[in-house]
Amino acid sequence: MAKISVIIPVYNTAKYLKECVDSVIAQTFSDIDIYLVDDGSTDGISPKMCDDYAAADSRIKVIHKENGGLQSAWIAGVNACDTQYVFFVDSDDWIDTDMIEQYYAQVSDEYADREIIAGNGMIEKAGERRKAGHGLKAGEYTGASLDDVKRRIQGEENRPVTMSRCMKLTSRKLIVDNIKYCDSKIVMGEDANITIPSVCDCERLVILEGAYSYHYRLVAGSMIHAYNPKLLDNTLLTNRTFRAILKDKHIENADLQMDREFIMLLMIVMKNELRCPDGNTTKRVKEIFLSEDIKAGLRNTDVSFSDKANKLLYFTAKHPNAATISFSKALINLFDKRTN
Repeated sequence: MAKISVIIPVYNTAKYLKECVDSVIAQTFSDIDIYLVDDGSTDGISPKMCDDYAAADSRIKVIHKENGGLQSAWIAGVNACDTQYVFFVDSDDWIDTDMIEQYYAQVSDEYADREIIAGNGMIEKAGERRKAGHGLKAGEYTGASLDDVKRRIQGEENRPVTMSRCMKLTSRKLIVDNIKYCDSKIVMGEDANITIPSVCDCERLVILEGAYSYHYRLVAGSMIHAYNPKLLDNTLLTNRTFRAILKDKHIENADLQMDREFIMLLMIVMKNELRCPDGNTTKRVKEIFLSEDIKAGLRNTDVSFSDKANKLLYFTAKHPNAATISFSKALINLFDKRTN
């Protein structure tokens, strides 16, 4: 039996699939199974590419399923595998050839069913590269130091542990035990469905030094800067869901964490509303941020921001008038033109 299952959800990503899968096949740590989960691709190419890879490499297994979304795809991969550890790679990303070897070198027999080995990543976009990593210092966290991390999972501008399920080698048992928390209705930030409870249950967390070996591909013109009319509803749902997870895991400051996290998420909501192409931005922003619940949350929750953009969005959220909204909208539009 292989030591690690690498799970790659695939949906219409033929353009990038070869670079992704080739980077996994070429790993210096070869004791792996690779699950290509075709989530009902309709491009006429991706499914055959998956099958061709399986025919060429006995470590590769293919699951063809009806389209159910990214979350359903990686869950199908987890349910199919039987290794002690799982590693997720999205099919438009790629990894350095020594990444899994570097992660596996840190595992512990004592904590094999309850540990997470976390590295860092690089955001790759049209020649632009920037580092993406965890807020925690590199090192091993167990016992009291890990309990402190669990009291800070949510609600900080720079999270101690990123919510991405990728760039982590995770005990499969942590994933299987917590799949019940995954809500298919959450379509933005859905990785936190599994990352939050897994971190809460883990007994050993290792943050690697450096290890910028996972490469997130951001495609120019992607949905990252597009307006999402359902984002506020999704944010309200994630707030309820993640709050319930932290309470179910007996995290003593669950409400405090999520009160702060909700304010952080509201900055994304504000940014989203400022991107709306309709001409009623001021009206919509006022309706949201002058509503009693949100206004009370902004007034009663102590948060701080270091990022200049977040500071501006926070000020606009607390003082939503025509002038602040128009100014913030102009800056967001300028930023999007430069970066997308």
